[in-house]
Amino acid sequence: MLTQSLATSEDHMRRRQFIALSASTLALPWVSRAFAGDEIPILYNATEKVDNTSLPANALRLALSKIDKPYVLQPSPVGYPTQSGLVNALATGGDVDICWVGVDGTVWDATLPVPFPIDGGLLGYRLFLINGDRQVDFQSVTSIETLRRFIAIQGPGWGDIDILRNAGITVRTGLYKNLFRMTNGGRADFFPRAAFEAINEQKQYLSAAPNLAVEQNLILKYSFALMFFVSKTKPELRNDIMKGLEAAHADGSYQAMFKADQNVATALKEGNLDKRTLIEIENPMLPSDVKAIDRRYWFSV
Repeated sequence: MLTQSLATSEDHMRRRQFIALSASTLALPWVSRAFAGDEIPILYNATEKVDNTSLPANALRLALSKIDKPYVLQPSPVGYPTQSGLVNALATGGDVDICWVGVDGTVWDATLPVPFPIDGGLLGYRLFLINGDRQVDFQSVTSIETLRRFIAIQGPGWGDIDILRNAGITVRTGLYKNLFRMTNGGRADFFPRAAFEAINEQKQYLSAAPNLAVEQNLILKYSFALMFFVSKTKPELRNDIMKGLEAAHADGSYQAMFKADQNVATALKEGNLDKRTLIEIENPMLPSDVKAIDRRYWFSV
């Protein structure tokens, strides 16, 4: 058994080394190849998109560019398709060092949070995808009381479900790829999406759901944000990322990166966020420590 265990361990190490080598194209562009023997790998979830359209990936690259260490992003040997599986792997020593997910008490307690809202908290500003023919039905909505007459839809296991239900809203669930057609077809009345998601998704799924529209008058707000979470075995990595984000915010490069993000830019330009009727609800899953995060880092309509 001991021999078998050692062989398995060696195979595992070789696999990680192979992944590291095969992922060299994902090395941060400012890392000199002179550091090749001293690179510090950061294993992210292999199912994540880390190209230039990813706000979290761009924020992470920017933060690490402010740190004088040869960090290199590498995909994890195992891809984690669910947030619960990813957080569990991060918390129990799996082959992943970092994740970026919406903050809640479970991930906050199980990992080392980097207390900086990557998205400025824009994740908590929700526009509604609806069947465009039903815009008139939403004209009378001015409060959470009137919004409760409508049924929302979300993906299974999404953190927003408990937030919405806590506010008295009925929520149905379905697979993400089906939610747009389900909304358009009347299985639910509205599909709340982050302001930087709704407009682009409406355009993307219009052919599959021809009447899909962004509701014109409302914005639902609750405290929510996308943040980095690091394995508890990597406190130095957590500290370095936070230092990098703080430095990027101080010199303005973070704000420039944020506003240049295609989805964010579309939301700010086309979303009319400051002209909508604002409905605020509580987020009971928000860790109390989040409230202590510097208000300079938060977006506000």
